[in-house]
Amino acid sequence: MELHKSEMRLSLIIALFLIPKVGKSQMALPTFQGVQKPNTTIFENLKTLAVSLDALTSITNSNLGSVQSTIEEADNSFHVFAVIGTNDLAESLAGTGASGGTTSFSSLKFVYNTSASNILSTGNTIVDMTGGPNSVIDGNKWMAMAFYDGSAGFKGILLWIFTDDLINSSNSITADGHTVTTAKSIFYPDNSGSSYNRIYALVIGDDGAVDYSDYDGNVGWNFSNGQSPGSSTGYNSTSRFAGDDGTWGFRLSGNKVDGNSPGPSLYGSNGFGVANYDGGDSRSSYYWNGSSVSNSTYVGFVFTGDMQ
Repeated sequence: MELHKSEMRLSLIIALFLIPKVGKSQMALPTFQGVQKPNTTIFENLKTLAVSLDALTSITNSNLGSVQSTIEEADNSFHVFAVIGTNDLAESLAGTGASGGTTSFSSLKFVYNTSASNILSTGNTIVDMTGGPNSVIDGNKWMAMAFYDGSAGFKGILLWIFTDDLINSSNSITADGHTVTTAKSIFYPDNSGSSYNRIYALVIGDDGAVDYSDYDGNVGWNFSNGQSPGSSTGYNSTSRFAGDDGTWGFRLSGNKVDGNSPGPSLYGSNGFGVANYDGGDSRSSYYWNGSSVSNSTYVGFVFTGDMQ
């Protein structure tokens, strides 16, 4: 009997000794999990970026400030490959060469990779869009432009989502007619007149919200049917991005745009951005939601997700 009681007391002591240790192990697990970095999406990072860009002031085509670094710090894949503005839109937009295709812009130019046959930007594959407000845009390659009015400040981010299809003026679609994988393939080959990259188009406002969008799949965009880009580079020459004209923008509500005749031009209803439409690069106005805004100090930072 005494032996049995002794065994019970011993078991109780052992149990009491072990309980705190189990508790400590269980309490340690949430602490470990809490240090894990949460996953973010490309679109979430674009929205957050818009708010950060709105905080940067006095940005003009001659004062680029810290816009590029702000963009490239927003996501490991984000990379600015062109900075555009009045007198440097297409035909007069010159390139700068850099190993790896990365540079710190101090003026309006585009960058090409001297380590990879002078290809536009890095030459790396663009990361897919993720986390879109409409799932139709996810899984596609993309291009964006952060746009500043030289007087009124940050306007927003224009976002091109490429479907890999072509679309014509009658909304007839050629599936996989223009596949986009890299920055170069956004521009090469340049589509013929009245043939456009079929895109989804969005405008993220200065507060990070989607201000305007078109998910119907009938928006068409072609930089310029007269660009004449090199097959291995994606631009006309190291001294000029385009041989003839170019458009950095789009029109919503199923409209089509092309920088060169027969167009249509960017300048019309639902238009956003700036273009040298069948003319010269000295464009002293841009379009926002279909309205022309006179300004000669605007600047656009064109980027995509090809740093990885």
